[in-house]
Amino acid sequence: MPRSDHLHPLDPGARLQSADAVRGFALFGVLLVNMFNFGAYSPEWTGTLDQTFNAAMHAVFETKSWRLFAMLFGFGFALQLAKVESLGGANLWFYFRRITILLVIGMGHALFYDGDILMEYALLGYILPAFRRLAAGTLLALTLLLMFAFPVGNVVDSLREASAPIEADASLSLAELRHNHPYLGTLGDVFETNAEVIPPRLWNELNEPESSFAIFAMILLGFQIGRSRLVHDAARHTKNWRSILRWGIATGLAFAAFEWYLSHYHGYAAFEGNTASMAIRFLGDLMFLFGSTALALAFAAGILLLAEQGKWNTLLSLLQSLGRMGLTIYLSGTLMFTLLFYGYGFGQLYLLGPVATTAYAVVFFTVQIIFSIWWLRFFRYGPVEWIWRCLTYLEVQPLRIPASGGSPATANRRGRP
Repeated sequence: MPRSDHLHPLDPGARLQSADAVRGFALFGVLLVNMFNFGAYSPEWTGTLDQTFNAAMHAVFETKSWRLFAMLFGFGFALQLAKVESLGGANLWFYFRRITILLVIGMGHALFYDGDILMEYALLGYILPAFRRLAAGTLLALTLLLMFAFPVGNVVDSLREASAPIEADASLSLAELRHNHPYLGTLGDVFETNAEVIPPRLWNELNEPESSFAIFAMILLGFQIGRSRLVHDAARHTKNWRSILRWGIATGLAFAAFEWYLSHYHGYAAFEGNTASMAIRFLGDLMFLFGSTALALAFAAGILLLAEQGKWNTLLSLLQSLGRMGLTIYLSGTLMFTLLFYGYGFGQLYLLGPVATTAYAVVFFTVQIIFSIWWLRFFRYGPVEWIWRCLTYLEVQPLRIPASGGSPATANRRGRP
């Protein structure tokens, strides 16, 4: 049986560039949604432009971005597993060590930002191998079942309350939130506050739209997409991706429009402040659940189809550079927006509305694009990715690109992300 030390890192030039482009797109959505958590969500921003930007963020990025991110995690696992099993299947130690390192990175990140997703991905990643041999139909059925935990769980909660309407929570005003918030204190205050989320409680709030059940459902879906090789052989499956694009856009937009109607005329809200009846909330939850999933798949399909056409290479190369060093980009986004919002930085916590927050997100993302393009001219991996690989393989990996070696970004498009 092959020895585990036969596993070696994939050459960066052998990556699936189309998958990297999808990841790059998802990274902007994750950055934007994370930044909205620091005041831009508030209903106190009543200006027409602010409300328009808030609605656009919700329609295009909210939930869709993390769904794409979770799918890509499952997709990457499918490719890693294929590599491991090609060497005899006795190398899962490699996968578990990789996941453990990701967990540690996530714990460090969570000290700065309590919305970290890396820890949850890592903990769910520990149980993912148990599902790797399920048939495609069984895996998709399980995915659907996990997704329904959100709307069905809310119905159960409503029944426990004797069918009483769900009252809106009394939210604090922005003025109150700006007063003595721990994030406006020292770095130690921030760490002390955020340490409470380490490790994440996977069993909490399982009926929420972004619960562990929902995340694991997307991971399983991405795993099945990886096994099907729809992305690897995208040119052969153009018809499938076009069907996904058409279905995703039509379904996603229709469901989003209906959700908007329920929100504005019946008091529905996917996250908080819900005043709708149980029946309306269940219907709205279904619209939000399947609409956001459909749009996430449509975004991925659209990017994959553009990548196959070739004429979009210049634009997609910007997203690909971000996707190749996705972990570095994700963490650097937190570094930038915490410096903007926290007290040890510029102290803008709860002071920026949707328009200003979006503008800063675009500026930060532009900086990340410029940095990633520059960095990858000289180095094989992003800085955090390089550390992750060194620890995973228990040896120092080559980082700098040889002067005569050319850029790996122009090499073969096959491989794992």
